[in-house]
Amino acid sequence: MQGGNRGLGRGGVNGNWRYNASGNSSASGKWAGRRGGAEARTAKMWARQVKDDLFRSDGRLNLGRRHRADAMIFVLAFALAFFGLVIIYSISSGLYDGNQAVINREMWKRIGFLVAGIIVFFAVRFISLDWLRRYSSWIFLFGLIICTALPLLGAIHAPIATCALGACRWYNLGIISFQPAELLKLGTVLFMAGYLSTRLANGKLNSVWTLVEVVVVMLISLAAIVGLQKDMGTGAALLAIFLAQLIMSGMSYKRLGTILLVMVGLFIMMIIIAPHRLERIATFTKSGNSDADYHINQAMIALGSGGMTGRGLGQSVQAYGWLPEAINDSIFAIVGETLGFVGAAGLIIAFAILIFRMANMTNYLSNMYLRLVVVGVVGWFGAHVLANSMSMIHLIPLTGITLPLVSSGGTSLLFVMTSLGIVSGISRYTTRRRIEMSDVDEGKGVQSHEDTLRGRWQRRTHNANSSRY
Repeated sequence: MQGGNRGLGRGGVNGNWRYNASGNSSASGKWAGRRGGAEARTAKMWARQVKDDLFRSDGRLNLGRRHRADAMIFVLAFALAFFGLVIIYSISSGLYDGNQAVINREMWKRIGFLVAGIIVFFAVRFISLDWLRRYSSWIFLFGLIICTALPLLGAIHAPIATCALGACRWYNLGIISFQPAELLKLGTVLFMAGYLSTRLANGKLNSVWTLVEVVVVMLISLAAIVGLQKDMGTGAALLAIFLAQLIMSGMSYKRLGTILLVMVGLFIMMIIIAPHRLERIATFTKSGNSDADYHINQAMIALGSGGMTGRGLGQSVQAYGWLPEAINDSIFAIVGETLGFVGAAGLIIAFAILIFRMANMTNYLSNMYLRLVVVGVVGWFGAHVLANSMSMIHLIPLTGITLPLVSSGGTSLLFVMTSLGIVSGISRYTTRRRIEMSDVDEGKGVQSHEDTLRGRWQRRTHNANSSRY
């Protein structure tokens, strides 16, 4: 059985199986030249099986049996958002110089965004997943257009464009502002899930054209975000979404390696062409000047002064003009200052539970499109949480990226809750048992009458492997 799992690769979460549409996994690469015709027939067979699992006879997504959604996703999301509201309120006196009228106005605005986020969370669960898949390319294209247009509007000083520190990242809509990069993240998740699942179903996931098209889409997205908007943090989140979905899709390691090299090259280029990014690298390596070190030094002071249990809510010192971006990019340092190591560690644990719960969900989804949507959101969240927290404790260079649900920002909160609402809706289509490699190898087939879709997939996979040798 050394080559027995040639059509399967180790991927996904916890090493569970994944499709390899071309059959060129590392275990069978040496047979590719010898069995070219057999490999082509195998790829077509896998494509037909994937297509059957993706779509019903009427062309709609094959979702399986519907059941109750995972309530813990909403509980964790609401708890984190409410926690962020409490932290921001606790430092509001320092942020707004004790002006109670301004404090009340800003807090009511944030409460309004939280309520709107909860409404959106439950509303998107009623949106058809087929509708999201059908219009995902339009959502992505619209997000890309408005991201590209924003710096151009800023260059002509249009009142609708809000620019700060040489970057134009917000639309001024009167009483509120809108950050289009958040829409682009959601559009990327939905578009890439639809694109990769379709290429997989057509047996073309590992074709050269797929590689080229993925790289082109990635370059255009980064050009709009990092090149025009000068937003390296969002660029990193987009790359995390691309990478997570490509791995989950079952793309061959050769193609993944090529794309990874392109990503590394893009990162290096984006750093080299921007002097302020080179300055952050110098700060991280302790070769910068004292002015450049100011932000990270204040963040470290905030975390260090918090000790084990923190100064307490309402006792922050850094919020009084010392720590830049105290309620946005630097809010993790404020959590460490007010609640100490215990509070900061608890916050990371809460995020880890939410992210792991979503990641583990992919093991119980029989439709690859749904898996790709969920893992895209996981990549999005994981990039934000890791980049924000690690930059504040000086493990990576400082980058401007928010902490999802906790940092201030109405647009971010609304789109984060939207993505979580979509994942919550998808959780209604999980199966009872996960697909393990041992189940495939042992040929257990249908586990129960209540698990027919999963059983059919296991049976097909086992028979496909057995019939080729």
